[in-house]
Amino acid sequence: MVGVPGRAKSCGTCRIRKKGGCDMAKPACGQCVDRGLKCDGYQRQAIFINTTARPVAPQTRLVPAPEGSGSLARSAYEEKYFGAFFEAYLPQSRQLPLRIMSYTGGGWTNALPQLSRASPTVRNMLLAFGLTTAGHVCNRAEERREGLRYYTGSLRDMSAAVAAPNRVSDPMALCLVARLYSLYEVIFGHDEQDELSQARSWRKHIHGELALVTAQPPEAYTSGYPHLFFVDGRYHLTTGAIVARKKTALSSPEWKTIPWRCIPKTPKDLLLDTFVEMPGLLQDVDEMRADPPGHPTLRHELVRRCWRYESELSAWRARAGIADPAYRLELGVGSPPALDLVAASHILCVYWSMCIIVYSTLHSLSADKTTLPERANPRVYCRRIAEAVPVLLHPRSGAYGMHLANFPAAIALVYLNAADGGGVASEERGIILRAFERSVAGKTAGHFIASAQRAQPRPGG
Repeated sequence: MVGVPGRAKSCGTCRIRKKGGCDMAKPACGQCVDRGLKCDGYQRQAIFINTTARPVAPQTRLVPAPEGSGSLARSAYEEKYFGAFFEAYLPQSRQLPLRIMSYTGGGWTNALPQLSRASPTVRNMLLAFGLTTAGHVCNRAEERREGLRYYTGSLRDMSAAVAAPNRVSDPMALCLVARLYSLYEVIFGHDEQDELSQARSWRKHIHGELALVTAQPPEAYTSGYPHLFFVDGRYHLTTGAIVARKKTALSSPEWKTIPWRCIPKTPKDLLLDTFVEMPGLLQDVDEMRADPPGHPTLRHELVRRCWRYESELSAWRARAGIADPAYRLELGVGSPPALDLVAASHILCVYWSMCIIVYSTLHSLSADKTTLPERANPRVYCRRIAEAVPVLLHPRSGAYGMHLANFPAAIALVYLNAADGGGVASEERGIILRAFERSVAGKTAGHFIASAQRAQPRPGG
């Protein structure tokens, strides 16, 4: 890939941050001035196209330590801010226990400190998280600005790497940093001046990670950290595809089988095998509605697929020892949720989210809804998600729980908003919104979901 010039529509810094609303003021735009960032000016934007790669000049990297410090001081500086991030991300444990990793994602973060020692790119992103976290927790604007500088510096490094892929020695590090970008946007991307920019940036980073991951063959993810990174990533990569209502390569047979040649599938993996089919289902619903002549045939096929997905969900539930399709998790009252409960809440929220998508699609495709079984009522599963969201948004669940809560909460809210028709808010919707109001994590989740609302999936179309 090389860059060819295009017309600049914003300054270089706003382009890298993927933030709209640049006023193009000179010598520095208003957004950069307000945030204390270096404005990179208005040279024409590089548009990347596929061609023969050419050498590019090395990028100036941010130094992850106070200027003039020795290695010991740098190490202490990094440890301080890495610790600030992990304390906020996973307050109960800096490492996600192995027993949890079979049921929920997040194990990929366990190796971040070790990987940061080998990769300056990963190290800079961890410093971006740590500084921004400390700045928010302690209300120190200087640390927030410094964290944002590390973030934008990392984005510049990524642009250089994408422009010269033949010079990339560790493709896995690029995939990892791309995932950290989308996580950064979820936690810190709220922009009061442009409420849609957070969702736009998140979607772009998700699409970027998906492109980087699938640029390697599925055989690259059969063992070790690459396997863990891939299996954990299927969830959030698929949520991005559901938002876009577009099928991805992750639902193809090779991507659902080859990465597990050496390692058996966990309960999480088996459930996500059905989850990765949801974007294609929604895409085909849209195509059916856009093609009236083919409507009856495609409708019949979509109904058949929905019942097949329900059968897969029933089989997963049976393997988990759950008989009731609308199983209610025992949440407990009063005490902070243990990590085991957070994990159980999340994997069941994924299950309930699929029930909402599949059953609401069946409702939209069925001429006689009275023939559908009682278990096919999406509101039941919205209720289960509403009951679990406060667990995921509890302060002891940290930013980790908040990140897990976003998608199921959004799925439930989208369905409830459509089903209630703008009338009196349902009890389920009220439970979710109150959870948003009661904690910092809840407010963060509320901002992100509000930003993504227009792009969120419409279950059943």
